Amino acid sequence: MFTDDKRKLKPTWAFLFSLFLGALAFLVAGNIASEAAGDHPFRRELIFRALWAVLLLGIFIWLLTVGDHIEEHRIAAQGLPRAKGWLKQFVTGVVLGFVLPALAVAPICIWGHFRYKILMTWSFVPNLVAVVLTLLVGALAEELMFRGFPFQHLEKGIGTAQAVVVLSFFYALLHMLNPGASFWGIANTFLIGVLLTVSYLRTRALWLPWGIHFGWNATLGLLFGLPVSGIRAFNLWIYTQAYGPRWLTGDLYGVEAAVTGTVAILVGLLLVATLPVAKLPQPIAEAPAEPAMESFSSIKS
Repeated sequence: MFTDDKRKLKPTWAFLFSLFLGALAFLVAGNIASEAAGDHPFRRELIFRALWAVLLLGIFIWLLTVGDHIEEHRIAAQGLPRAKGWLKQFVTGVVLGFVLPALAVAPICIWGHFRYKILMTWSFVPNLVAVVLTLLVGALAEELMFRGFPFQHLEKGIGTAQAVVVLSFFYALLHMLNPGASFWGIANTFLIGVLLTVSYLRTRALWLPWGIHFGWNATLGLLFGLPVSGIRAFNLWIYTQAYGPRWLTGDLYGVEAAVTGTVAILVGLLLVATLPVAKLPQPIAEAPAEPAMESFSSIKS
Protein backbone atom coordinates (compact mmCIF):
# COMPACT_ATOMS: atom_id res chain seq x y z
CA MET A 1 0.00 0.00 0.00
CA PHE A 2 2.76 2.47 0.94
CA THR A 3 5.61 1.25 -1.29
CA ASP A 4 6.16 0.46 -4.95
CA ASP A 5 7.69 -2.66 -6.52
CA LYS A 6 11.18 -1.36 -5.64
CA ARG A 7 10.12 -1.03 -1.99
CA LYS A 8 10.40 2.76 -2.19
CA LEU A 9 7.79 4.92 -0.51
CA LYS A 10 5.18 6.02 -3.05
CA PRO A 11 5.46 9.76 -3.84
CA THR A 12 2.02 10.74 -2.50
CA TRP A 13 2.59 8.87 0.76
CA ALA A 14 6.05 10.42 1.03
CA PHE A 15 4.41 13.84 0.71
CA LEU A 16 1.77 13.08 3.35
CA PHE A 17 4.31 11.71 5.82
CA SER A 18 6.63 14.68 5.27
CA LEU A 19 3.75 17.14 5.65
CA PHE A 20 2.69 15.54 8.93
CA LEU A 21 6.22 15.35 10.32
CA GLY A 22 7.01 18.90 9.15
CA ALA A 23 3.89 20.21 10.90
CA LEU A 24 4.84 18.26 14.04
CA ALA A 25 8.33 19.78 13.90
CA PHE A 26 6.72 23.23 13.56
CA LEU A 27 4.72 22.69 16.76
CA VAL A 28 7.67 21.23 18.66
CA ALA A 29 10.00 24.05 17.61
CA GLY A 30 7.35 26.65 18.47
CA ASN A 31 6.72 25.22 21.94
CA ILE A 32 10.44 24.93 22.76
CA ALA A 33 11.06 28.47 21.50
CA SER A 34 8.19 29.88 23.58
CA GLU A 35 9.47 28.18 26.73
CA ALA A 36 13.09 29.21 26.13
CA ALA A 37 12.48 32.81 25.03
CA GLY A 38 9.87 33.89 27.55
CA ASP A 39 8.76 37.46 26.83
CA HIS A 40 11.42 38.16 24.17
CA PRO A 41 9.69 38.04 20.73
CA PHE A 42 12.85 38.23 18.68
CA ARG A 43 14.62 35.55 20.73
CA ARG A 44 11.60 33.33 20.17
CA GLU A 45 11.79 33.90 16.41
CA LEU A 46 15.50 33.03 16.33
CA ILE A 47 15.12 29.82 18.35
CA PHE A 48 11.96 28.73 16.56
CA ARG A 49 13.20 29.28 13.01
CA ALA A 50 16.63 27.75 13.58
CA LEU A 51 15.20 24.72 15.36
CA TRP A 52 12.50 24.16 12.73
CA ALA A 53 15.11 24.28 9.94
CA VAL A 54 17.33 21.75 11.74
CA LEU A 55 14.40 19.42 12.47
CA LEU A 56 13.22 19.57 8.84
CA LEU A 57 16.68 18.75 7.52
CA GLY A 58 16.86 15.76 9.85
CA ILE A 59 13.33 14.54 9.04
CA PHE A 60 13.84 14.77 5.28
CA ILE A 61 17.26 13.08 5.48
CA TRP A 62 15.56 10.22 7.33
CA LEU A 63 12.73 10.02 4.77
CA LEU A 64 15.19 10.03 1.88
CA THR A 65 17.06 7.18 3.56
CA VAL A 66 14.16 4.91 4.52
CA GLY A 67 11.71 5.97 1.82
CA ASP A 68 13.88 6.58 -1.25
CA HIS A 69 16.87 4.39 -0.25
CA ILE A 70 19.28 7.28 -0.83
CA GLU A 71 22.48 6.96 1.21
CA GLU A 72 24.52 9.87 -0.19
CA HIS A 73 24.02 13.55 -1.10
CA ARG A 74 20.84 13.74 0.97
CA ILE A 75 21.17 17.50 1.53
CA ALA A 76 21.62 18.02 -2.21
CA ALA A 77 18.63 15.77 -2.88
CA GLN A 78 16.45 18.17 -0.89
CA GLY A 79 17.24 20.93 -3.38
CA LEU A 80 20.59 22.21 -2.11
CA PRO A 81 23.23 20.82 -4.50
CA ARG A 82 26.61 22.52 -4.22
CA ALA A 83 26.97 22.48 -7.98
CA LYS A 84 28.61 25.18 -10.10
CA GLY A 85 26.40 28.27 -10.14
CA TRP A 86 24.66 27.74 -6.78
CA LEU A 87 26.08 30.91 -5.22
CA LYS A 88 25.23 33.01 -8.29
CA GLN A 89 21.64 31.79 -8.09
CA PHE A 90 21.42 32.62 -4.38
CA VAL A 91 22.83 36.13 -4.91
CA THR A 92 20.50 36.68 -7.89
CA GLY A 93 17.62 35.70 -5.63
CA VAL A 94 18.71 38.15 -2.93
CA VAL A 95 18.86 40.98 -5.51
CA LEU A 96 15.36 40.11 -6.75
CA GLY A 97 14.25 39.91 -3.13
CA PHE A 98 15.37 43.53 -2.70
CA VAL A 99 13.95 44.91 -5.95
CA LEU A 100 10.43 43.45 -5.67
CA PRO A 101 9.43 44.74 -2.19
CA ALA A 102 11.08 48.07 -3.01
CA LEU A 103 8.77 48.21 -6.04
CA ALA A 104 5.80 47.50 -3.76
CA VAL A 105 6.79 50.16 -1.20
CA ALA A 106 7.63 52.97 -3.67
CA PRO A 107 4.00 53.98 -4.48
CA ILE A 108 3.39 54.77 -0.79
CA CYS A 109 5.82 57.67 -1.21
CA ILE A 110 3.43 59.09 -3.84
CA TRP A 111 -0.07 58.32 -2.54
CA GLY A 112 0.68 57.90 1.16
CA HIS A 113 3.42 58.74 3.64
CA PHE A 114 5.71 57.22 6.26
CA ARG A 115 6.53 57.94 9.86
CA TYR A 116 9.55 56.29 11.36
CA LYS A 117 11.48 55.96 14.59
CA ILE A 118 15.20 55.21 14.78
CA LEU A 119 15.93 52.27 17.10
CA MET A 120 19.75 52.25 16.83
CA THR A 121 21.54 51.09 20.02
CA TRP A 122 25.09 50.20 21.05
CA SER A 123 24.31 46.53 20.55
CA PHE A 124 23.43 47.07 16.88
CA VAL A 125 26.20 44.89 15.39
CA PRO A 126 25.56 41.69 17.40
CA ASN A 127 21.83 42.20 17.00
CA LEU A 128 22.29 42.65 13.24
CA VAL A 129 24.10 39.31 13.03
CA ALA A 130 21.27 37.66 14.98
CA VAL A 131 18.56 39.18 12.76
CA VAL A 132 20.31 38.21 9.52
CA LEU A 133 20.82 34.67 10.85
CA THR A 134 17.16 34.47 11.85
CA LEU A 135 16.02 35.63 8.42
CA LEU A 136 18.36 33.18 6.68
CA VAL A 137 17.32 30.09 8.63
CA GLY A 138 13.67 31.16 8.64
CA ALA A 139 13.62 31.44 4.85
CA LEU A 140 15.50 28.13 4.57
CA ALA A 141 12.99 26.33 6.81
CA GLU A 142 10.02 27.50 4.73
CA GLU A 143 11.78 26.61 1.46
CA LEU A 144 12.60 23.12 2.73
CA MET A 145 8.99 22.65 3.81
CA PHE A 146 7.20 24.07 0.77
CA ARG A 147 9.67 23.71 -2.12
CA GLY A 148 11.86 20.88 -0.84
CA PHE A 149 11.12 17.21 -0.13
CA PRO A 150 7.30 17.53 0.19
CA PHE A 151 6.88 19.43 -3.08
CA GLN A 152 9.33 17.25 -4.98
CA HIS A 153 7.46 14.08 -4.05
CA LEU A 154 3.98 15.52 -4.49
CA GLU A 155 5.00 16.67 -7.97
CA LYS A 156 5.91 13.06 -8.82
CA GLY A 157 2.56 11.89 -7.47
CA ILE A 158 0.06 14.34 -8.94
CA GLY A 159 1.91 16.51 -11.46
CA THR A 160 3.71 19.86 -11.43
CA ALA A 161 0.79 22.32 -11.76
CA GLN A 162 -1.30 20.57 -9.13
CA ALA A 163 1.66 20.38 -6.73
CA VAL A 164 2.34 24.11 -7.17
CA VAL A 165 -1.26 24.93 -6.23
CA VAL A 166 -1.39 22.55 -3.25
CA LEU A 167 1.90 23.61 -1.65
CA SER A 168 1.26 27.32 -2.31
CA PHE A 169 -2.12 26.87 -0.61
CA PHE A 170 -0.48 25.32 2.46
CA TYR A 171 2.15 28.08 2.40
CA ALA A 172 -0.60 30.72 2.48
CA LEU A 173 -2.51 28.76 5.13
CA LEU A 174 0.51 28.84 7.45
CA HIS A 175 0.58 32.65 7.26
CA MET A 176 -3.00 32.90 8.49
CA LEU A 177 -1.42 32.58 11.96
CA ASN A 178 0.44 35.88 11.48
CA PRO A 179 -0.71 39.20 12.99
CA GLY A 180 -3.00 41.25 10.76
CA ALA A 181 -3.65 38.42 8.30
CA SER A 182 -6.40 39.33 5.83
CA PHE A 183 -7.96 37.81 2.73
CA TRP A 184 -5.85 39.99 0.43
CA GLY A 185 -2.72 39.21 2.44
CA ILE A 186 -3.31 35.47 2.25
CA ALA A 187 -4.08 35.71 -1.48
CA ASN A 188 -0.81 37.57 -2.07
CA THR A 189 1.05 35.06 0.09
CA PHE A 190 -0.35 32.31 -2.13
CA LEU A 191 1.04 34.18 -5.15
CA ILE A 192 4.42 34.54 -3.41
CA GLY A 193 4.35 30.77 -2.91
CA VAL A 194 3.78 30.35 -6.64
CA LEU A 195 6.63 32.77 -7.40
CA LEU A 196 9.04 30.88 -5.16
CA THR A 197 7.97 27.51 -6.54
CA VAL A 198 8.43 28.67 -10.14
CA SER A 199 11.93 29.84 -9.21
CA TYR A 200 12.61 26.34 -7.87
CA LEU A 201 11.26 24.74 -11.04
CA ARG A 202 13.47 26.96 -13.22
CA THR A 203 16.61 25.74 -11.45
CA ARG A 204 15.54 22.51 -9.72
CA ALA A 205 17.31 23.86 -6.64
CA LEU A 206 16.37 25.94 -3.60
CA TRP A 207 19.18 28.49 -3.91
CA LEU A 208 17.22 30.97 -6.06
CA PRO A 209 13.94 30.81 -4.06
CA TRP A 210 15.88 30.86 -0.78
CA GLY A 211 17.69 34.01 -1.95
CA ILE A 212 14.43 35.69 -3.02
CA HIS A 213 12.75 34.73 0.25
CA PHE A 214 15.62 35.99 2.39
CA GLY A 215 16.09 39.18 0.37
CA TRP A 216 12.36 39.99 0.45
CA ASN A 217 12.08 39.58 4.23
CA ALA A 218 15.36 41.38 4.94
CA THR A 219 14.38 44.33 2.74
CA LEU A 220 10.95 44.78 4.31
CA GLY A 221 11.78 44.03 7.94
CA LEU A 222 15.42 44.98 8.37
CA LEU A 223 16.11 47.66 5.76
CA PHE A 224 12.72 49.44 5.57
CA GLY A 225 11.50 48.71 9.12
CA LEU A 226 8.10 47.52 7.86
CA PRO A 227 6.05 44.43 8.80
CA VAL A 228 7.04 41.11 7.26
CA SER A 229 3.72 39.31 6.80
CA GLY A 230 2.54 41.12 9.93
CA ILE A 231 5.67 40.36 12.00
CA ARG A 232 7.62 43.27 13.48
CA ALA A 233 10.43 41.32 15.21
CA PHE A 234 12.95 42.16 12.47
CA ASN A 235 12.69 45.98 12.79
CA LEU A 236 16.19 46.33 14.26
CA TRP A 237 17.40 49.85 13.49
CA ILE A 238 14.21 51.57 12.29
CA TYR A 239 10.50 51.20 12.94
CA THR A 240 8.40 52.49 10.04
CA GLN A 241 4.66 53.04 9.91
CA ALA A 242 3.01 53.45 6.52
CA TYR A 243 -0.08 55.66 6.20
CA GLY A 244 -2.56 55.70 3.36
CA PRO A 245 -5.43 53.65 1.95
CA ARG A 246 -5.46 50.01 2.99
CA TRP A 247 -5.11 48.87 -0.63
CA LEU A 248 -1.83 50.81 -0.70
CA THR A 249 -0.26 49.96 2.68
CA GLY A 250 -1.75 46.56 3.49
CA ASP A 251 -2.48 47.77 7.06
CA LEU A 252 -0.94 45.62 9.83
CA TYR A 253 0.10 42.80 7.48
CA GLY A 254 2.20 45.20 5.38
CA VAL A 255 2.58 45.63 1.64
CA GLU A 256 2.20 41.89 1.16
CA ALA A 257 -1.52 42.58 1.70
CA ALA A 258 -1.61 45.56 -0.68
CA VAL A 259 -2.40 45.93 -4.37
CA THR A 260 1.13 47.23 -4.87
CA GLY A 261 2.36 43.95 -3.39
CA THR A 262 0.29 42.04 -5.93
CA VAL A 263 1.85 44.03 -8.78
CA ALA A 264 5.35 43.42 -7.42
CA ILE A 265 4.73 39.67 -7.16
CA LEU A 266 3.41 39.50 -10.73
CA VAL A 267 6.48 41.41 -11.93
CA GLY A 268 8.58 38.90 -9.98
CA LEU A 269 6.86 36.00 -11.71
CA LEU A 270 7.61 37.54 -15.10
CA LEU A 271 11.26 38.10 -14.17
CA VAL A 272 11.75 34.61 -12.74
CA ALA A 273 10.11 33.03 -15.79
CA THR A 274 12.52 34.83 -18.14
CA LEU A 275 15.74 34.85 -16.11
CA PRO A 276 18.70 33.22 -17.92
CA VAL A 277 19.22 30.60 -15.22
CA ALA A 278 20.17 26.96 -15.65
CA LYS A 279 19.00 23.84 -13.89
CA LEU A 280 21.65 22.65 -11.46
CA PRO A 281 22.88 19.04 -11.72
CA GLN A 282 20.92 16.72 -9.48
CA PRO A 283 22.33 13.89 -7.36
CA ILE A 284 21.58 10.42 -8.71
CA ALA A 285 18.70 9.09 -6.61
CA GLU A 286 19.54 5.42 -6.80
CA ALA A 287 19.69 2.83 -4.09
CA PRO A 288 23.19 1.43 -3.47
CA ALA A 289 23.89 -1.96 -4.97
CA GLU A 290 23.24 -4.99 -2.82
CA PRO A 291 26.41 -6.55 -1.35
CA ALA A 292 25.86 -9.75 -3.35
CA MET A 293 25.59 -7.80 -6.59
CA GLU A 294 28.74 -5.83 -5.75
CA SER A 295 30.62 -9.08 -5.23
CA PHE A 296 29.27 -10.48 -8.49
CA SER A 297 30.36 -7.33 -10.34
CA SER A 298 33.87 -7.54 -8.93
CA ILE A 299 34.18 -11.21 -10.01
CA LYS A 300 33.13 -10.37 -13.57
CA SER A 301 35.63 -7.54 -13.84
